[in-house]
Amino acid sequence: MADIIKVEHLSYVYNPGMPNAVTALDDVSFTVEEGDFVGIIGATGSGKTTLVNLVPRFYDATKGKVLIDGHNINTIDEQTLRTAVAVVPQKALLFTGTILDNLRWGKRDATEEEITRATKIACADTFVTAMKDGYNTQLGQGGVNLSGGQKQRLSLARALIRNPRILILDDCTSALDASTEATVLKGLRKQAKDTTVLLISQRISTVMRADRILCMENGTVQGLGTHQELLAQCPTYQAIYASQIGGSSNG
Repeated sequence: MADIIKVEHLSYVYNPGMPNAVTALDDVSFTVEEGDFVGIIGATGSGKTTLVNLVPRFYDATKGKVLIDGHNINTIDEQTLRTAVAVVPQKALLFTGTILDNLRWGKRDATEEEITRATKIACADTFVTAMKDGYNTQLGQGGVNLSGGQKQRLSLARALIRNPRILILDDCTSALDASTEATVLKGLRKQAKDTTVLLISQRISTVMRADRILCMENGTVQGLGTHQELLAQCPTYQAIYASQIGGSSNG
C-alpha cells in the first residue's frame, strides 16, 4: 500500500524565542500506510496531541513537514484538508439541539443509513434508541444530560458520518469501560477498514491491538512497531507496560 501520511523531521516549539519556550516535538519522523490503524502512546506531555494537531494543520510546524498522499499539507487547500481529516477530541463538543442535529453537524445531508451505520460502529445506537425521543432527543449545552461515555460515542459517530480518509482519535474513548471500548475499536476496524486511524491513548490496553504503535516521550519517537516488537525493543514502552499491566514485559 502507498503511504498516506509521511512525517519528516517534524519539530514544534510553543512560544518560540520567548523565555517560556517549550519544545513539544523534536525531529519526529514516521510513515503511515493507507488503511493502517496506528496507536500513539506516551505519558502526559510527551507530544501526542501536538503531533496529531499538526496533521490537519491546526497550527504549523516549527521545522519539518507533513505530507498527505505525497503533498505537503501547507500546499493543500485548507477546506480540502479538513474534509479528508476528522479529529475526535477527548472532550466531546456537543451543542444545544437534538441528537440528530449534533450528528449531522459532521455532514449536513447525511442519510438515515449513514447515521445508523456510524452510531452502530460507535456503540451509540443502543442508548439513543432506548431514549423516549430517540434521535430527536433534545440535548442541553455540552450534552449535559448524557454521561461522559455517551458524549464520546456520539462525537465519534459524528466524525464517522463524514467518512474521512484519516480519522484521529485523541483519547476519545477514555470515558468508556473496557468492554465498550473494545467493541467500538473492533467495529471501527471491521466497518471502517479503508479509513486510516491514528489513535491516541495513555492506556496500553487500548493501543496494543493496533497494527503499529508509536511510542513517544518528551516530544521524541522512542519506538514504532507492533505491541510485541515494542515489548522486545523499546524501554519506554516496556516501562509503560510494567506500570499498567504489571509483571514481566515478556508476559
